Amino acid sequence: MTPQELEQAARGKNSLLCVALDPSEAALGYEDGSSPERAEARLHSIIEYTAPYAIAYKLNTAFYERWGAAGWTLMKRLRSLLPTDTLSIADAKRGDIAHTNRYYAQALYEDLGFDAVTLHPYMGWHALEPFWSYQGKWAFILLRTTEAPAWQRVIWRQILLEEPKTLPANIGWVWAAHHTDAELLELRQNRPTDWLLMPGLGAQGAQLPSTNLLYPALLVVGRALLQRPEEAQTWASLTARYLPQS
Repeated sequence: MTPQELEQAARGKNSLLCVALDPSEAALGYEDGSSPERAEARLHSIIEYTAPYAIAYKLNTAFYERWGAAGWTLMKRLRSLLPTDTLSIADAKRGDIAHTNRYYAQALYEDLGFDAVTLHPYMGWHALEPFWSYQGKWAFILLRTTEAPAWQRVIWRQILLEEPKTLPANIGWVWAAHHTDAELLELRQNRPTDWLLMPGLGAQGAQLPSTNLLYPALLVVGRALLQRPEEAQTWASLTARYLPQS
């Protein structure tokens, strides 16, 4: 999916909603434990509920990798069920040296077939080359996370400065919704048209930003929709306020 196609999906659905399909026991309400089979049926129904309103889906791979081969297979099946007019994101937070990243990229982009992967940049941009060298794929780079240590307040600017120019992949940024409007404004002054991936809404307690400079961004809602998928339209309507007026 190109940035232009993602923008078309946002306007077509009047939404910036990204649904996080993260099947923890707490999120699914399974106090007696979960399993790949039990999670699959629930997640399948959530995709059906939210498909008219979501423009992206994010799967945190940790919740699937814990089940070994069965979890990996589940990720592949869920990826195949996602609507073609949505961006599929593997929230894997990879970021090793380039030699091993080559195999991570192959697994996530090729075997699982995701459009996008979340990455941490703290080994340097060169280490991420196996990801950003994939033509047409997406790499969402961690800048400010939900539970951010204090040093992220400084280092994110250096990450922007060192970004290579003219990369084959589409570069976006993970920027949690918990951070201030003033910091978001500074980011937008540097990257006015890059897509943001913004976790933290719903159960994590973040509020929607008040600035009109949010767009373009994917606003992530996870546990709130895993528990109440019928509220997808409401969440989509809340995010639509940030779409620019045509």
